[in-house]
Amino acid sequence: MATISGAHFFDEIANNYGASAKNMLKDYANNTRKLGNMISRKAFLIRCRRRGVFPAHFANSFRFTYPLLEENGPFSNKVQRSISRFMKSILNIEVKHTFHKIKTFQSRLTSVAEGIRTSNIPDSVYTNFFESQKRFNEKNIQERSNRTKRKFQNIIVRNPHQISCTELPTHNSKAIHNGTQVVVPPEAEVLLSLGPKFALPVTAADRVPFLHLMADVEQIIKTNPIPEVQDRNRCAVANIITNYIHGSRNRSAPVDPVAKFCENAQAVTRSFLKDNPNVYVVRSDKGNKTVLMESEDYKKKMLELLQDRTTYAPIPRDPTSRYERLNNNIVRRIRNLDIIDDRTAKQLTRYNAVCPRIYGQPKAHKPGLPLRPVVPNITAPSYNLSKFIGKIFQQSLVSTYNIKDSFSFCQFINNVTLPENYVLISLDVKSLFTSIPKSLAISSIISRWDEIRPNTGICLDLFLEIVEFCIDASYFKFDGQHYQQIFGTAMGNPLSPAIADWVMETLLDTVVRMLNIPLPFLRKFVDDLITAIPISELQHVLDTFNSYDVHIQFTYELEVDNKLPFLDMLLTRHSNQKVTTQWYQKPIASGRFLNFRSYHPLSQKLNMAKNFARRVYQLSTDLDDREKAKIIDAQLQLNDYPKPLRHRIANRMNEHVDDHQQQPQNLEYTYRRIPYITHLSNRIDRVLQRDYGSIRLAKYNVRSTRELFTMVKDPVPPEQQSNVVYIIPCSNCEATYVGMTTNRLKTRIYGHQTHYNTLEKLLEQGSDANDPQIVALGEKTALMNHSINKQHRFDLKKVKILDKNVNAHTLQFLEMGHIASNKNCVNKRTDTEGLHAIYAGIIYEIGNINKIRNRHDTQEHTHTTTQNSR
Repeated sequence: MATISGAHFFDEIANNYGASAKNMLKDYANNTRKLGNMISRKAFLIRCRRRGVFPAHFANSFRFTYPLLEENGPFSNKVQRSISRFMKSILNIEVKHTFHKIKTFQSRLTSVAEGIRTSNIPDSVYTNFFESQKRFNEKNIQERSNRTKRKFQNIIVRNPHQISCTELPTHNSKAIHNGTQVVVPPEAEVLLSLGPKFALPVTAADRVPFLHLMADVEQIIKTNPIPEVQDRNRCAVANIITNYIHGSRNRSAPVDPVAKFCENAQAVTRSFLKDNPNVYVVRSDKGNKTVLMESEDYKKKMLELLQDRTTYAPIPRDPTSRYERLNNNIVRRIRNLDIIDDRTAKQLTRYNAVCPRIYGQPKAHKPGLPLRPVVPNITAPSYNLSKFIGKIFQQSLVSTYNIKDSFSFCQFINNVTLPENYVLISLDVKSLFTSIPKSLAISSIISRWDEIRPNTGICLDLFLEIVEFCIDASYFKFDGQHYQQIFGTAMGNPLSPAIADWVMETLLDTVVRMLNIPLPFLRKFVDDLITAIPISELQHVLDTFNSYDVHIQFTYELEVDNKLPFLDMLLTRHSNQKVTTQWYQKPIASGRFLNFRSYHPLSQKLNMAKNFARRVYQLSTDLDDREKAKIIDAQLQLNDYPKPLRHRIANRMNEHVDDHQQQPQNLEYTYRRIPYITHLSNRIDRVLQRDYGSIRLAKYNVRSTRELFTMVKDPVPPEQQSNVVYIIPCSNCEATYVGMTTNRLKTRIYGHQTHYNTLEKLLEQGSDANDPQIVALGEKTALMNHSINKQHRFDLKKVKILDKNVNAHTLQFLEMGHIASNKNCVNKRTDTEGLHAIYAGIIYEIGNINKIRNRHDTQEHTHTTTQNSR
């Protein structure tokens, strides 16, 4: 029988199974083609409506109005408005009609398919036919979508005046605080007000991290053990990436108005920051704002914080190696006691720790912009051990006071009736983490050890020793000086929240017994407490809470006009002593979240908007649906969500809530990450879904406005960095050596230097290149092999980091990719054996792209140098 794609397929169907079978299959094929056409047409029309432009057949239909639009005509504006309104109405009707046609074709296909299945056509024949039509439909939609995209771009190029200014990000004045005397350019102010998470467009191929994309995809592909499936998906992905690279050469400058705005705003912002090096751009402590402040002011305030000798003490040298050794000794001890297995011991052991860097976040809601110190401990020697102990704390704590989230508290408080004459009050601890004495933390653990013991095999003495070590190992670096935190627990230490939870739990148990009045309820979220008391007992309650420990002191806030803000809700006490809630935003809040103009995947922006609508709807029990819809619309409008989308989300929030509550989470999916590149990542996602349906791709952005924010932390020298791919140039020729290391780079370079020292000793002893020891030395690395055979020397002082990644498998792929794309590498062929041959073409293209990137960087550097010399 002829193949499905052959010319005589339908004739053979008619000969073998009758004219009726032939007509049904032809009808199915025709409807499949029409459905694909309608789907691509739908996307085109929606894109036109979203951008405020109209297809060519719209404009051509109104040529009879041209005489009325003559220059200086008295009614030209009125005619133009009438035409615009009518065209918008017709476009909306055409979109609806397209949806109607899609449903019609889908229904017709279902009906025809059912007739085919019940006919005399064998199962194998119509199954292959359906698969063929599915592939044809996907190809047809892709081809027509590409044509409509080009058609849409031509419309914009021919009609740039049709693009509405509402397409561009708007300025949110509450989202930026200028604490300097410098005037910020409008473009820079808008861009910085969007926050560090605003994703920027990737408009050039030389800015796409192809190697990282391929490494992430390769990790996904290897999850299927069948070689044929792996190679099929590698070929498909390689073809997509190659087509993207080739297409980028012919791709014109971005016609997207948002992309144009971002490029211009970036240039203006970079120029502004270069001309004003004394201006720091940082994130605020609260309110989600962008803060501009003077660099000298920032450093002065940080030094004032660090001059508190009751909390911080300067130390003469970096204690990382000592704490690393102590950490590994503790891990070795608990491993020898069989409390943990080898895998856990490996995770807790550190050999590449780096001294944490402290930084400050300005409190934009307070005068003078005071700073809150933050110490990210992720690079600290005790970080993993602290997480391990903190997890034991979390498993052990069964709290009667903790609030899981706003939703659970909302459900609880709406069922509470307060006693007569009771009012709402919230209490807050002043700087909880840094106010907890180590002795208080230890005593809380001892008093509640019976709750902790069932969740760990560690004895009490050893457990306390580990906790003390994790608290004592709080140190950091600022402006070249190392400091030790000698009191309290560090902000950024993963053990600090767990210790604070236990201390607060013990505190509340003690205080409740000491109070002279019954509390109708008492709930806490970290250091924020909420309860109700008689107003006459306010001082007694405050004194009792503050008497527990001299270092842990509380402030309070009473209800005003029967209203009290707590978390992201406003609690209202009614005359019947019932409490209702509504969603609430503090006056200091900027209202900023993920902007719709950000180059995030559309699904992420929609999910954010839907989740926000769900929060407003569920937390606002004393508002009607219209008031809730107004809140949702106002907040989404502030973040540039289009009006039709805002109204659809606000009007359908009931459905969103029902969907969230009724649909259980599917726990069978595995999530893997890949970089998000417009017109590239989604195509790869669709290809992988065919054979990797149980894997969901979490797409992360390559560029964001974070790169414009100031790096206020002390930089980590290259030699102290780990999990890197590096390159070393030869001093005598153009050859280079590419390597990788999961240890500190200086440790790896020391290993190369040791090999050179050994070589020099052997040569001094009279050994030649044929000496077994020198031959063995040359086999260790390609670097030594080149040095011995060519009598050259690599300049170890000019080592440069090419790439970084914490995943060991990804790091190996990146190393192979850099070796293959660098034509001057002396690395052995065996160094790239793990790189599949299918990627050879992409690697070649990446090498050419790197040349273009280096040329551009050189030109930019030359231009900058020339400008500076002028």
